[in-house]
Amino acid sequence: MWKNILIIAMVCTFISCGSSKKGVNTSKESKEIVLGNESLSYNSLGNGVALISLKLYDNNTFKFDFKSIPQPETDEKAVLISEKGTYTSEGAWKILNFKNPKFSLAAIFDTDFAQGKEFKVLDEENVKINTAKKSLSIWGVVCEK
Repeated sequence: MWKNILIIAMVCTFISCGSSKKGVNTSKESKEIVLGNESLSYNSLGNGVALISLKLYDNNTFKFDFKSIPQPETDEKAVLISEKGTYTSEGAWKILNFKNPKFSLAAIFDTDFAQGKEFKVLDEENVKINTAKKSLSIWGVVCEK
């Protein structure tokens, strides 16, 4: 348990070091995607690390929102990410395609924090998630359906 807390604290520190940015620029392609009706949603549980939401829509689009929660004893700024993309289905697995993301998928979808076969980062723009799971650990934060 302490190991996970220490790792999350280190990741927060790493992300905030040397950066005065309050947000991550959204890609042009992401802004052009039109969302459908929500069909599945994962949301972070109460925690002191981040607010995370992943919503899948019936027209094979998704929206990913992320906001880090700066620790009170630091002067770090919140990291904001809001991206839209498209996905394809392979049964319960969905392959999320982020168009030119301005952040590292491998840092957000870190398998070191996953509880099992929840997701797999395929490359710099694609991550495969298992929607049969009731929860996903995104950036070390549990997000439930």
